[in-house]
Amino acid sequence: MQLTMSKAIWNVFNDICIMAVLLLIGQFLRAKLKIFQKLLIPSALIAGFIALILGPKGYGILKLSSSFGTYAAVLIIVIFASTPIGDKPSKESTSGPVIGGMFFNITGIAVLQYAVGMFVTIYFLKFFYPNLPEQFGLMMATGFYGGHGTAIAVGNALQNLGVPNMVDFGNTCATIGIVGGIILGIIIINWGTRRGYTHYVTDPQDLPLELRTGLIPKESQKSAGKITISSICLDPMSFHIGLVLLASVCGMLMTDYFKIFTAKLGYGISIPAFCTALLAGFILNSILNKTNAHNYIDRYSINRIQGVATDFLMVSGIGSLNLSVILDYAGPLLIVCSVGFLITWIWFIYIGGKSSKEDWFERNMMCWGHATGVVATGVLLQRVVDPDLKSRGIEDSGISDLINRPLIIALQVVPPIIMNIFPKNGPHIVTWSIFLIIFLMGILALKFKWWIPSQKLKKYR
Repeated sequence: MQLTMSKAIWNVFNDICIMAVLLLIGQFLRAKLKIFQKLLIPSALIAGFIALILGPKGYGILKLSSSFGTYAAVLIIVIFASTPIGDKPSKESTSGPVIGGMFFNITGIAVLQYAVGMFVTIYFLKFFYPNLPEQFGLMMATGFYGGHGTAIAVGNALQNLGVPNMVDFGNTCATIGIVGGIILGIIIINWGTRRGYTHYVTDPQDLPLELRTGLIPKESQKSAGKITISSICLDPMSFHIGLVLLASVCGMLMTDYFKIFTAKLGYGISIPAFCTALLAGFILNSILNKTNAHNYIDRYSINRIQGVATDFLMVSGIGSLNLSVILDYAGPLLIVCSVGFLITWIWFIYIGGKSSKEDWFERNMMCWGHATGVVATGVLLQRVVDPDLKSRGIEDSGISDLINRPLIIALQVVPPIIMNIFPKNGPHIVTWSIFLIIFLMGILALKFKWWIPSQKLKKYR
């Protein structure tokens, strides 16, 4: 046993080293090849495709272990656990007349993606692909709005409930979402500048060089966080990693104990560990804030830990895709993702364009990127049209994410449970319940003037 465990640890170390080298190669290719700069493809995405082509699922050149694909399921716990730690928004930042519009914009499209994904699956795709599981309908929204991390988390939860191939479906949707979201985002930006909708730029080619290559010039480089713990006692990064892993392990224990507790009641309900890790992170952050220990938390360092976990997660998630499954279900995947882009574009114009009185296009690019990839994609696309970030799209979307998090988590957790408990009627219940949610949100948005349908799309030229 000791020999086996020792070998397993060395396998993990070997995998991490290979993934790290692939990330370096991805960054090198991004910095040197114009095609990646023009399309703004993230380095981690490039690294993931290299792992897919040269790894165990491809030509087998890279000597990655058989556990390579499981890292993503572990890293997502770290990502969710770190999300709340060090966060303490001021009361001023969460108040303001424009927050409601951004909340409806960025939350509503997530809810609509879930509803439409389910609708297309159970009322259209099932007729042509009878073996397609109804839960497939959740994966477009999970991959688009949630990104690879959430797709892997929800996919694993569904597979634990006995639904096969969900991780591959989710990862594929997330990959299509990021690549398609960036490419279509650039097309939309060019369209918007020609129509005069952009406020701060007239030519998207004005994007700073560091955003294209990923290499920041020396004169523009910034310090990476604050030193809050004396290195004589403990390295500051070790301190922050310890906090994140504390929330992670507490989340895993909560999942284990809850399953044991409910099993004694005859149910045996399993809550995904990423959800309980997020809850543990909130509890830990609340304790830190109430005891003034938050003075020693550097949010930037926490974000860097989360960013590292996300980069490695993307390499593991993309690199472990089962190509045979993807090819077998290429039709449904392309159809549901195409519908996803279409409804997100319609929402962009008719909802997003009428939920901000000023800088609607710039603020909407943040929402487009978030709704098709990850927050970083939204930040990137907004900076293309708003280099100095004057439109407050990033800040207001961040605040909206804090407010909508319970609803988004519920959409990731509750539908799989309902469909598992009610296998026949559960998919229909889930679909129309989510449509009801978006309908009620629309009524509230109209009542509080978060969304003004009669408002014209403002032009600045």
